[in-house]
Amino acid sequence: MAHVVMCHGIGYQYKHRETAFTDWYDALRMSMTDAALPVPAPEQVSAVFYGNCYRGLKPGKNVAVAEDEFADIPNFRSGDVRDPFEVALLEAFAQGTEEPVSGGKGLVQAALRRLERSERLGRPPEKVVIWLVRQVRRYLDPDDEVRVCAQQRFERVVTPDTRVVVAHSLGSVVAYEALCAHPEWNIDTFVTLGSPLGLGVIRDRLQSPADKAWPHVRSWVNIAAEEDPVALVKKLGPLFDERVDDRPVVNLPRRHPGRYVLGGHSVTRYLTTADLAEAVGAALLAGER
Repeated sequence: MAHVVMCHGIGYQYKHRETAFTDWYDALRMSMTDAALPVPAPEQVSAVFYGNCYRGLKPGKNVAVAEDEFADIPNFRSGDVRDPFEVALLEAFAQGTEEPVSGGKGLVQAALRRLERSERLGRPPEKVVIWLVRQVRRYLDPDDEVRVCAQQRFERVVTPDTRVVVAHSLGSVVAYEALCAHPEWNIDTFVTLGSPLGLGVIRDRLQSPADKAWPHVRSWVNIAAEEDPVALVKKLGPLFDERVDDRPVVNLPRRHPGRYVLGGHSVTRYLTTADLAEAVGAALLAGER
């Protein structure tokens, strides 16, 4: 019965499927209402939840104990970033901040400092930056079980009634791979929000049947905010297929002094754009024909 399937990004390992669904559905409902479009009923919307797939392995020895919103995140430091792929991801994301990143010795520290100062990301603490990058690396690591777990969760949620998939951040990578792997699914539209699929370091590790494969959907709408350093490559059409409908939006960072907020990458900001509402509305209308 799930006409709309939504897939979250990083940072959900200590949250729950019901919580994620409620937050996303409320934003979707407001977006569709603002656009004067029919709002899908809650039972017509479902969420892919793979956050707790990351809890199969211990994240490290130095676990934070502070009583704050980051208490469940290990006390990562720059010296913990030794994996070449994590270094490449840090460098790539840092290039999307307000300051240029120079190479050479101390690249990891320089990239971390720029990301920590980034207004576009909401000035995240060092350990949060490393934690986020490590989640991306773990999903794309062929020796890690996270990818298998996430793909199984996706397969359990999609039904013959599913017409549109909406995926944010790393969730767009999860969804892309799932859609490429299942030609039997009858899905009309794929909507990516703040997607990092344009980064070469990520595309090189995708599991797809062919280079630049088109997912098994009729249309692909890619929504990327100018202020979003995660969606560093704003246009996916030149990289995957010119059929991708690339739509730029503005997601000005929210101001909350003293508290980390995911700035221009905020999924709530993306879900309440007119472009998202129109894409979902068109996909549901196409499914009724």
